[in-house]
Amino acid sequence: MQDSAIKTGFFLLSGVVLFFFAWIITAKLDLLNSNSQYTVRFSVNDGITGLAEGSDVQVGGLSRGHVEAIIPKVGADGVLADLYVVINLDKDLQVYEDAKVLRIMTLLGSEATLNFTSLGGEKPLIKPGSGFLIPALPSSGVLAAILGPYNATKADQVIQDLADFGDLLARLPKDYESKVVPILDKAGTIAADLQTDYSEWRGKIGGALTSAQGAMGKLDASMGDVQGIVQRNAPKVDATIANLDSASATANDALKHINAETVPLVDSALRKAESAVDGFGKSIDIVHDLLLERSPDISEMLSNLRTTSAQLKLASMEIRRSPWKILYQPNSDQVAHENLYEAARSFVLAAGDLRAAGESLRLVVERDPGRYETDAKFRESVQLMVTDALAKYEQAQQQLNSVLMAPAPAGESKAR
Repeated sequence: MQDSAIKTGFFLLSGVVLFFFAWIITAKLDLLNSNSQYTVRFSVNDGITGLAEGSDVQVGGLSRGHVEAIIPKVGADGVLADLYVVINLDKDLQVYEDAKVLRIMTLLGSEATLNFTSLGGEKPLIKPGSGFLIPALPSSGVLAAILGPYNATKADQVIQDLADFGDLLARLPKDYESKVVPILDKAGTIAADLQTDYSEWRGKIGGALTSAQGAMGKLDASMGDVQGIVQRNAPKVDATIANLDSASATANDALKHINAETVPLVDSALRKAESAVDGFGKSIDIVHDLLLERSPDISEMLSNLRTTSAQLKLASMEIRRSPWKILYQPNSDQVAHENLYEAARSFVLAAGDLRAAGESLRLVVERDPGRYETDAKFRESVQLMVTDALAKYEQAQQQLNSVLMAPAPAGESKAR
């Protein structure tokens, strides 16, 4: 019984010890693992020639990891689309989404390495093992290794430039035949034409030069004649210049005299004329004001003349019709009729004067309304004219009423 208990306890103790040692070993393995896993994507066109499991992974040419696995990626149509290269890098390296990595072939052998020319930094950080695909840059194998890590990304551009230069060299013969040869032919034709026409031009050019030489000789002779004429007429020219100087001085004195005496007189005359024009304008304004002020008086005078004319006309008509009335002695009834007639006539005349005064007032207000409101003297004269006309009208009205209401003379009927 004791032996079985001892065996059971030993078995349990052994299991615990083994479990403890296994846990320690696993923890140590995890502690010793100092790599971070990333995935690089290559296109089928660029390929991964030279890369295999265990290939070196460099950062700026320094070995910092290795290739863990290569996984072909087949598309939905069953065609190989991409190649995924799983790599392990040192944990102290931080890789960003804009990292630049390319495949570089060795100068000797068929092996290749992955080289990070930049770990990025402008885009987000890649978490190790997240499965983010880092796109590999296209490279040109051995040429990339020759150009160096910095210029390796430009290898494809160099090859493309060489291809473009090769195309240019291939086009040069055709361009030479189609463009340069016709130009040379035209140049040869022009040179031949010049050579043919040169003999003709030589005679004409020689004649032209001979004529030009003769003309120059004549010009020299003419210049000599002109020089002689100038020398012979030098005293006259000097006298003419002296006369011009004297005339200029005389003209200068005349201008000074005009400026000193004539211009002030003209200016004074113009000022006086301006003053006279101003005075005339003021006189016109005064006359205008007087006409406006005396407009009621003038209207009254015209009304009186009109009344006088009417009375003279009535008198002449009465005398022509009944000349015997001049020597006739009227009775009281006729006198009453004459008084009624006179009162009615005065009333009519006063009404006409009142109407003329109202018309004059209307004309004054229409012609110069501002003056009637601002000029107190003018306003008083107009008001006086209107009040006088009203007084005359009231007086004529009272006279007519008194005649109409007066009792008839004794023994006679009341005048109608």
